[in-house]
Amino acid sequence: QVEKRAVAMFLRPDGGGSTGHLMNNTQTPRIPYFYMASHCYVPTESQWVFYFNYESPTCVGDTGQTTQTMTGATFKSAYYYDDLCLVQLNSSPPLSYNPYYAGWDRSGATPTSSVAMLHPSYDVKKISFDNNAATSYAVLPDIGAPETVKCWKVFWDSGLVEAVGSGSALWDQNHRVVGHMYEGGQTCATATTQYSGFAKLSEEWDGTTPGTRLRDWLDPANASTTLNGYDPNGAVPTLHVRVRLLLEGPFDGSSLMNGTLRANGLIPLTEPYTSLGYAHVG
Repeated sequence: QVEKRAVAMFLRPDGGGSTGHLMNNTQTPRIPYFYMASHCYVPTESQWVFYFNYESPTCVGDTGQTTQTMTGATFKSAYYYDDLCLVQLNSSPPLSYNPYYAGWDRSGATPTSSVAMLHPSYDVKKISFDNNAATSYAVLPDIGAPETVKCWKVFWDSGLVEAVGSGSALWDQNHRVVGHMYEGGQTCATATTQYSGFAKLSEEWDGTTPGTRLRDWLDPANASTTLNGYDPNGAVPTLHVRVRLLLEGPFDGSSLMNGTLRANGLIPLTEPYTSLGYAHVG
């Protein structure tokens, strides 16, 4: 219920679209980096529409609200042989959308269980579970390609994935993103026998340039192996100040404190912070 708030569906001007996720970074909270699949990228991102919280209000249902949208993004990085793509939304989703910025694990450690959340066939948000450890495999994106895409292989115990789920994250048992959907849609008849493949985030971390890797965007210092998610509507950071003041007036060297300002009513009796946009408590 927390992590699903990072998931969004986007639609392109050509009518196509897919699933992606807001991603947390180590430097500045709320930078709206959006993690997705390279094979879903078309260079019209300035016109993409991102749909947040497009989901059924009940456990069973096929309709949801479509009013919480954002328009436009800028390209950050992509690499064909990792199926990597990262864009940045033109602005951060409003707090009223209750967004969540997903945590990640780039260690390459094998997930002991996995979850995917996606918009299959442009449907409302759905969820799938694999209760077992994922396995590693590699696949050629094209016949004769010089590199393979390194993936996690999962078999669903509950749920399935379909087209438009490409780019949906694979979440591990620690609720961190470890990859995104590359291949392997199912039907109801093949839901438990046909595997799904998720391109590994650990393979997407490094590359030859910032435009072909993740690390420059999600961890500019390249010092973290894991990062938890960020909830901007969670606990609000506070600054506690203990102030000791003498408010009578200026020191004048003879009478110690000159009381003219006080006597003339020139010392304000109300705090100035609320009018400047800072919440004043107590």
